[in-house]
Amino acid sequence: MNNIIYILFFILTCLVSCGSYEFKKNENINSERHTELLYESTDSIVEKWVTIDSIFLSKFREIINNDSKNIIDILGVNSHEKENLGFGYNYVQASMGKGYSSIWYTIIFKDNEVVSYEFKPDLPNHKSLMKRYLKFYKNIFKIDSQRIYYRYYNIEKMERPIQISDNSPVMNKNLLFLMTPFSGIKYGYSGGYAGSIFTNRGLYLSKKVEISTEICRTLLYSKNPATRLMAIEYYEKNKNDFKDTKLIDNWIETVYSELPTIRTMEGCMGIKRNSRELVEEYVKEKY
Repeated sequence: MNNIIYILFFILTCLVSCGSYEFKKNENINSERHTELLYESTDSIVEKWVTIDSIFLSKFREIINNDSKNIIDILGVNSHEKENLGFGYNYVQASMGKGYSSIWYTIIFKDNEVVSYEFKPDLPNHKSLMKRYLKFYKNIFKIDSQRIYYRYYNIEKMERPIQISDNSPVMNKNLLFLMTPFSGIKYGYSGGYAGSIFTNRGLYLSKKVEISTEICRTLLYSKNPATRLMAIEYYEKNKNDFKDTKLIDNWIETVYSELPTIRTMEGCMGIKRNSRELVEEYVKEKY
């Protein structure tokens, strides 16, 4: 019963504003991921901020449309803040804000080269500014009347397993998104604001009935370390259904040695835990 309540709460939190932000982030993976356009503020407009945004977004548009990978300098990415995902991949998540707007980014590196990213637009909450800002964002993000869609670069590469097999199963777009670091790299169940369930855990639970032994094997080779651990969790709970367990057990040891610790949350506090010990705790859970 508690698990059902948590899942329902996860769905609800995806439909309401996050904290004090004045826009909605749609995390319904069954549709294209996007930001809703809302108008709430009646504060006076600071034209200097609008000018700063216009200059920044103009430069950003020119750079990103000329060379999709040449985004490090303009976003002010700090290479020292990279987080290890294992198997040569690293991850940076932050935002670059100027006046009223900012771009939230998740960038994936392989051997210090940009291989993929996700950009999410943040918008001003002034109705009178919306038309101007939609022009600023034009040719950076796909836009329709009520939403701006997130921009991805090489997401299909992040959907592929670390080692590609000739017998890789066909997976739906939700499971493919779970393969990517963009679904979240914290392993666990919930935490943060109002104890919200992690996006990756919500995806995993919603698609658990579709996970076969073949799909689990593919998830074990995900570029997302949290997904790899959820796959280990599934394997340990259903070990009798698998063949070649020795081969899988050897790979699991490689996974643990590659990334001995994993990000998780205890309440509102982000921490790192021993990967093996945390998986063992979740194997004992019923979900």
